Amino acid sequence: MNSNMETDANDYLKAFEKRFQSLERRVGEIESSFNPTVEDKVALYLTVPDSLRKSLFAVSALLNATADEVCIRTGRHRSIENKYLNELVRAGWLKRERIGKKVYYSSLRKKEEESPEVAGSIDELDKKLEEILS
Repeated sequence: MNSNMETDANDYLKAFEKRFQSLERRVGEIESSFNPTVEDKVALYLTVPDSLRKSLFAVSALLNATADEVCIRTGRHRSIENKYLNELVRAGWLKRERIGKKVYYSSLRKKEEESPEVAGSIDELDKKLEEILS
């Protein structure tokens, strides 16, 4: 009787593990479809939604800016701009620094603070923009 219960428990655990691995694989496939691997650095930059890209360009042009300064440049309401800037910080495109009562946003420039994909795409985009504007 005891060996029957052990066999049933082992079979149940094996079936559970197989099902769990199948679910992990399916979740991985779903996640990879939402976050495709992008080899071209400029293409990676272009994966940023248009609304966020406008804020990112504004901060890049201003170098170091508050949400108020960015909203003047983009023409959007401050609360919306603040939301977009915080999304860019969470995504690793910008850094945020509080100085006194104000919060300043700036592009990541220190290599240790940015992911390699973001750093490379920003550098490549800067080079291409220089080529176009020259």
